Amino acid sequence: MSGGLDDLTRSLLNTNGQGNIYSPGNQSSRNIYPAIVINIDDPTEQNRIIARIINLDENEEIQGGRDRDTPDENLPFCVPMLPEHFHIRPLVGEMVFLFLENPSDNSAPRYWIGPIITSKLKLKQQNYKEAIKIFDYTIFNVNQDIKNKPKVSTVFPEHADVAVQGRNDADLILRPREAYLVSGKFKPGTNDVNTESPSYLQLKQFENVKTGPLQTFSQANLQSTNINIFSPVGKFRDKGLASFEINEDLKSFGDFAGTLHPTVFGDELIKVLDLIIKALILHIHTPQSPLTPIPETIELQTYTVSGKLQNLISKHVRIN
Repeated sequence: MSGGLDDLTRSLLNTNGQGNIYSPGNQSSRNIYPAIVINIDDPTEQNRIIARIINLDENEEIQGGRDRDTPDENLPFCVPMLPEHFHIRPLVGEMVFLFLENPSDNSAPRYWIGPIITSKLKLKQQNYKEAIKIFDYTIFNVNQDIKNKPKVSTVFPEHADVAVQGRNDADLILRPREAYLVSGKFKPGTNDVNTESPSYLQLKQFENVKTGPLQTFSQANLQSTNINIFSPVGKFRDKGLASFEINEDLKSFGDFAGTLHPTVFGDELIKVLDLIIKALILHIHTPQSPLTPIPETIELQTYTVSGKLQNLISKHVRIN
């Protein structure tokens, strides 16, 4: 009999927005609540927000809650619990946790931490109604499963990693003896891995290497469509030197890339120097007569500005 009475009481509480089942929101002794963000504009720029403690009914509709009788303009500011060293802002409509300094006084100071994002694929924004499902007592996964997508899962942090994940596809992942900074993991607007124009910096330490002369070494890998390495006091390119480079891709990289010099491929340069040295040593040159052709001098004739000299420089890595 008591079970039926409990069910009736619980139903009445939920109907009046005072329940504590789906999105608990009304116990006077409680001091931690999930809340929906309604304003993030702090006129003092102290990272304070305004969030409302609400309750959801069985249909996931807002039904009262602790702040049900308080208009938006009378809700107190919530003070951040993270220092500004970590610049994180929730968005309007997202969920945060509120800590009440004095649960018996609804106007007492409040503190917030969040936003609460439950899905790796919802970092850009996840609304309260989705985030609150973190309290659901279910064995079923409410988020999209990425474990069965090998290409996608490799660009997300593993359980043992420490990571800072941006709102929109820019992450810093710290793995054992490795730092990985990446931008643009996915193709825009999709969950497909970006293989056309990925950009990342990887710093990694290797120990106990089984092959090669080095048993321990470090490695830095930088990948991007265009890489500019420059010093503000370095030697920028004179306009006249632009005529020695044929590079249609340069038009896409902006004006600044055009002020930098293309890097030289060391092995291609050595190849040309080897041809020049062999030509000087092996050629037969009768005074007042043209150079007697040999294979090295014949090949050297192909190295012109409009020809194979362009093979010596990079189209995408630039320096000053």
